[in-house]
Amino acid sequence: MRDFLIGLLESTLSRARVPISHLRESIRDSTASIQSKIEDCEKRGLLRCVDDWIEVDSNQRLMLAIEALKAEADVGRVCRVLDWREFEELASKALEANGFSVTKHLMFKHSGHRYEIDVVGSKEPLLICADCKHWKSGLGRRRIRNAARKQFERMRSLAEEMPRQASRLGITAWNRVVILPTVITLSDTTRGLHEGIPIVPMLRLRSFLKELNPLDRELATITVDLKTHSLIA
Repeated sequence: MRDFLIGLLESTLSRARVPISHLRESIRDSTASIQSKIEDCEKRGLLRCVDDWIEVDSNQRLMLAIEALKAEADVGRVCRVLDWREFEELASKALEANGFSVTKHLMFKHSGHRYEIDVVGSKEPLLICADCKHWKSGLGRRRIRNAARKQFERMRSLAEEMPRQASRLGITAWNRVVILPTVITLSDTTRGLHEGIPIVPMLRLRSFLKELNPLDRELATITVDLKTHSLIA
């Protein structure tokens, strides 16, 4: 099933429907086995068969990706057959699976500039501001450094806009918020901390979230007292 799911994701990456004959040609499996897997996926709502075609919408593609990961498919391989929007959605699902509430594409203004944060995960007292980089190549130190510094600037600007943004994030009942900038990447070749900012490959995101300590002094966090509207050093 794992290879079938990957093959289906590959075939529908740039189109919403694909002929069943194409899957039979691209997936190394017997015709009977492929047909059985198609029927199983259709029963589970993962795809739709129309005559001799398979149709998959954006939500079904994400469900297929999650099923592939459950079947122990390589995370990097799964992410490579997703587009950048689906990559962000997969990051959101990982946050939600670890108890975070998620806000996507948070846009705000500060000091005359407009900012956007791809994914914001909130779980008291932590606010993770994630920049999702669906880079398939070119993960040099300079590129990572620039991404980390830009994300820190966004996080700093968001901190100074608190608590005006607190209601949008659903955290008005919190006493304080610890904000952490994070860069989530497709590749596993670059990871660790850059000036206190976690660079986290999608492959390691869930384990990173489980082990994360918001009080770790190595992390480039900013704490805001939501009751006094002040930054805490």
